Amino acid sequence: MNPQGGAAPYDATFLRVSKKRNHVARYPRKCSREEILIYRSTLKGNRGEKKEMEIALGVVVFLVGLFFLIVSSDWLIQSSVKLSVLFRLTPLFIGLVVVAFGTSAPEAGVGIIAAIKNQEAIALGNIVGSNIANVGLILGLCALVFPLRVDRSIFRRELPIMIFASILLYVLSLDSSISRLDGAVFIVCFVIFLFLSYKGAKKSFDAGEIEHFKFNKICQKINSRLMIFTLTALSLCGVVLGAHLMVKGGVTLAKNFGISSWIIGITVFAVGTSLPELVASLAASFKKVPSISVGNIVGSNIFNILFVLGIVSIIRPIILPPSALKFELPAMLFFSFILFTVMRTKYKITRWEGLGMFLGYLIFIAFLLSRG
Repeated sequence: MNPQGGAAPYDATFLRVSKKRNHVARYPRKCSREEILIYRSTLKGNRGEKKEMEIALGVVVFLVGLFFLIVSSDWLIQSSVKLSVLFRLTPLFIGLVVVAFGTSAPEAGVGIIAAIKNQEAIALGNIVGSNIANVGLILGLCALVFPLRVDRSIFRRELPIMIFASILLYVLSLDSSISRLDGAVFIVCFVIFLFLSYKGAKKSFDAGEIEHFKFNKICQKINSRLMIFTLTALSLCGVVLGAHLMVKGGVTLAKNFGISSWIIGITVFAVGTSLPELVASLAASFKKVPSISVGNIVGSNIFNILFVLGIVSIIRPIILPPSALKFELPAMLFFSFILFTVMRTKYKITRWEGLGMFLGYLIFIAFLLSRG
């Protein structure tokens, strides 16, 4: 004890919290145990406040990025289809390639930005999660609104390509990585898919085949190829900006909540980037144009694997999380085969089948979060 009474002094480092610079200054000074506890408590409180601020900022940045992503993707689809009309490309080619690419733009933007920022887990999780959400969540909800009649050509050509792409992803991932060579294989398959799509499309332009596509007022008035090119480029910039903000906000949230980037990518990012497909497919269901709903989803899933994942893995090879081969990738294959099985029955997806797919997606998310 101190001869003069009170607590004994300790040779310790005195902690001073700077309010202006938000850092801790340290310098030696005689201080009591009570003083040390007080300053440690002050530090802990400041860290708690800082964490809350980071979480709030992460949510805001993520939502702003999601807003840019959705709005820019819509403009990208509008301008791309208008550009195709001005160049008189076949409507079937527009549907299979241009529109599918437009609805996959959010996944492409997030994947490429995530790869550049060394967040490959978010890129892969986003693609796998989006493909599962497209079938279970989106087609499930669309079938609940109106039973979906499926065009036989989609069942015979595009759906087998989607299943092939899903199986190819699983096989190339068996070594727990997706290398640059694997990415090149995806891109080659993507080019072959484009060639087959164009070969299968009609060679004559028929504007009546896209009469169901509704342009906004601005795109309706524009007939200049240069202006549409400019609008397409600006839309693409908006997608990239939105993806950048989403990745930044998502990584901040993952760090503060202690959740892995893989879980964030396969849930939050997957649903967020699937919103364009959800809006487009639901709108097609309400307008009773089911072929657009199904074709949009199948085409988007093909693009996500062959194009987006191909580009991402070429930029930066991807190391798979241990659970991916045991649960998430098999789940993606399961939903793909479920869609194939459902579509075989009279080329129709009933409300009960849609409900089953939707509940299957909810079970998948619940199990994923319980493990995460």
